[in-house]
Amino acid sequence: MSIVVVNSWGWLLDSGSLKDQSCVCACDGTKAEYFKCTFKREYFNILKPHIQVKQDVLKNPDTQSAENGENAKIDLKKRKKRKRKKSDLNTGEIKAQDYHEKIQSVVLEGSRALVEAGHRCGYWTEVLPSVTSEPVPAQECQLAAFCDMAKQLPLTDESIPAPVQTLNRDDLDAPLDLFNYITENPYDITYEVTLMSERYLLPPRSHFLMSDITHIHPLVNNGDKYDLIVLDPPWENKSVKRSNRYSSLPSSQIKQLPVPALASPGCVVVTWVTNRAQHLRFVREELYPHWGVEVIAEWLWVKVTRTGEFVFPLDSQHKKPYEVLVLGRYRAEDAVRSSAQDEIPRQRLLLSVPSILHSHKPSLSAVLKPYIGSDPKCLELFARSLQSDWTSWGNEVIKFQHSGYFSRRRVEDPHGTSETAGATPGFC
Repeated sequence: MSIVVVNSWGWLLDSGSLKDQSCVCACDGTKAEYFKCTFKREYFNILKPHIQVKQDVLKNPDTQSAENGENAKIDLKKRKKRKRKKSDLNTGEIKAQDYHEKIQSVVLEGSRALVEAGHRCGYWTEVLPSVTSEPVPAQECQLAAFCDMAKQLPLTDESIPAPVQTLNRDDLDAPLDLFNYITENPYDITYEVTLMSERYLLPPRSHFLMSDITHIHPLVNNGDKYDLIVLDPPWENKSVKRSNRYSSLPSSQIKQLPVPALASPGCVVVTWVTNRAQHLRFVREELYPHWGVEVIAEWLWVKVTRTGEFVFPLDSQHKKPYEVLVLGRYRAEDAVRSSAQDEIPRQRLLLSVPSILHSHKPSLSAVLKPYIGSDPKCLELFARSLQSDWTSWGNEVIKFQHSGYFSRRRVEDPHGTSETAGATPGFC
């Protein structure tokens, strides 16, 4: 179950369970074997805050009441390091601090309410488990390099729609052109396939295109219009440049994404934004207006440990324990909101234990379900994993589908047929 708690503040999510695959059918040509595949929990094994401070953060109210007879409180004691004065900050830092001061109380009170609710239902870990760490798969990190190499292949006619290529379940190792065609698994079961000499899990009814922004036309030419588009752009920042973990995109190129060509009337557009004030302002004031998207809400993803503490101090001047999501609607002339859709609230929190894997965001499927029409088409841009009934695009689009990220155990064919066994539930 992905949603642990929902209340007026937002949602407490179990991000690990969102990645689980119900059953995998691995075929060797003569027989099928079925497995329960679980995204390895050690990737969500954050036991302590990244920066230790003297604070009682988000404690179980019952425990704290027994200790001091008071209601649970979050003590925001300042770190010993001298806090910089506002006069010492540059323009961007001042704007970031002003934004933080506006939303700090919401993060504080909302997180406390969600953590307390998680305690009441027994979600939080009190006894920390010992976990044997395993190496992160190495080969899947070459995906972006493969996309660069694919640019040397003969060019396809961008004006001609490329047909969707379908997974052949009778020959799972059959070669696929991942760079010029949208690939789909049309079946109601996850299949494990060999792609570029590595093993990957393709969820039921998933579609994906692996390319960079220069080769996105197969997605546009396919003709599908989407009711939900989620973006996690590789924003430019100093940390990315120093680490060299992935290639970033300047704002001018992000602006060139063909979102209006992909959006249906009334499409909900959601963009993950770093805590850099410049990026948030760009999305609100330039990117969304350029696409014809009206800003309607800002949500916050709050990151906590497995015991419910902020991963960074809330008053940290560098790293914050939250990230921003900007939500909007594509306002085409014929856009009509379905009566089945709820109005998107202007402010909500998503609280979860983050993955230790870089840029591994929680899925938004379950929380966005009430705000999308029935039988919607959903698209994720700059994706690094796949979801059932979604289309995903990016130069590392199957990164976290590598079989090395999953543990497995053998199970019986639950339905006695390889076509319908173990469908992974999804709303889109």
